[in-house]
Amino acid sequence: MCKKGFILFLLLLFILSFAISSKVLSAEKLISIEAENIDIVNVLKSIADQADVNLVISKNVSGAITIKLKDIPLNKALDAVLKANNYLYEIENGILNVYSYEDQRQQERFSKITTRVYTFQHADVADLQRVLLSMKSPRGYIELNEKANQVVVTDTKEKIAEIEIAIQRLDQEEILRKYRLMFAKASDVKEKLGAVIGAKKGDIFVDERTNSIVVKATPVILKYIDELIQGWDVQSKQVLIEAKILQVTLDDSTKRGFDWDYLKGKYNLQSSFAQNLTSGGIFQVGMLGRRDYQAVLEMLESSSDTDVLSSPRIVVLDGNEASILVGSSEPYLVQQKDTDTGIITTETKFLDVGIKLIVTPTITEDGFVTMKIHPEVSSARRVAEVDNALAVDTTQADTMMMVKDSDTVILGGLIKDQKKKVINKVPILGDIPVLGLFFRNDETEDVKQELVVFITPHIIAASGSNEVLKYEARRIEELTKRKMILQRQIDENSFVEQ
Repeated sequence: MCKKGFILFLLLLFILSFAISSKVLSAEKLISIEAENIDIVNVLKSIADQADVNLVISKNVSGAITIKLKDIPLNKALDAVLKANNYLYEIENGILNVYSYEDQRQQERFSKITTRVYTFQHADVADLQRVLLSMKSPRGYIELNEKANQVVVTDTKEKIAEIEIAIQRLDQEEILRKYRLMFAKASDVKEKLGAVIGAKKGDIFVDERTNSIVVKATPVILKYIDELIQGWDVQSKQVLIEAKILQVTLDDSTKRGFDWDYLKGKYNLQSSFAQNLTSGGIFQVGMLGRRDYQAVLEMLESSSDTDVLSSPRIVVLDGNEASILVGSSEPYLVQQKDTDTGIITTETKFLDVGIKLIVTPTITEDGFVTMKIHPEVSSARRVAEVDNALAVDTTQADTMMMVKDSDTVILGGLIKDQKKKVINKVPILGDIPVLGLFFRNDETEDVKQELVVFITPHIIAASGSNEVLKYEARRIEELTKRKMILQRQIDENSFVEQ
């Protein structure tokens, strides 16, 4: 029976406490007020009546305001009324005190001041002098004891409490932390860190021998540096540039260049456009998918008028320039005269001529590759009238294309004129030394040739160090399959003819 009575007593106690707390919560009334050009004292009285609190207003609080508030808590209502008019308030022991900044300064003027001594364990007190001076009141003063790394603060009780909190946060131990970089260059990272955190927040040192960075800073700054270096010290993506350079000999039907309309009609040649060349021709640019690229390539390679000049493949870092040259270096002489002695010296230099291809790939976030492409076709000739000087005829263009990973850019319109030597002779007799000259004749004819360049970018993931080898294996496998299919077709055609 006593046990049941005790349980009943606890239940009644819980209900009573809940009722009391509900009453307290219900007492926190929301403030609603609407006034136009009304004295601020009357507005404060209305707010105090609604909140059921006592009110004390300084004689320095005056002025008329216009306000409209609806169902907001007491503190927000007071902020809206007083902060807009540069007045202060505090609620203590159920009394709302409203006063001005002048009242606060007057109170501080007559407040009792005390002195405290703080010894810094980690920070240099001289470095913090400006910060501490900015926090003191007009009556306070601060003295430094740099020898003992101490600061003496004399001020009001309230100000000393604020300064003490600041000292606890400022007096943090500086830690040395070493970051060994795997991919980024230490000097580059130091420059970036200096621009972000500044010289006052930490000391940064570079160890070029180990490609490391040593930072001396507080734990808060080091945590920030950890995140920065983690984002910067990452392996750059790479792009495998696969190029195929073909030379097509043009005849009377194709003297204006390759038939691009035929390509667009038979294959999915996208984004093709024409651009004027420096030599006066028309530079053609288009884009092909992987399957269409193989088909176009096989069509061109099967033609007797097409020669494969080069099939270079080069790996380049994202955003860096890849340069391909199929040609030669032509020597030429450069004379220089010493202005002091008058002695003339001759130096041999070399100029690259032939087929140049400069590609700068940039990987986008959605898996595409933007390529800045500069093809150039140049040939050297000697000018007999100018001491056999070297002259260079150049055809070049600049374009920028965005393609999907492993899609192909096709470039055309790079037409050049060449002299081709043709020998007409009588079989057997034309090959006889000396006597054969009477049975043959040599002719030189002009031949137009167009260069067709295929560029295929392949993105190599940063985590895959063997991506190039894997790609080469896949490429060889595809070529083997293509050759087997072509050989099978040739065998079948030969069987039908028999």
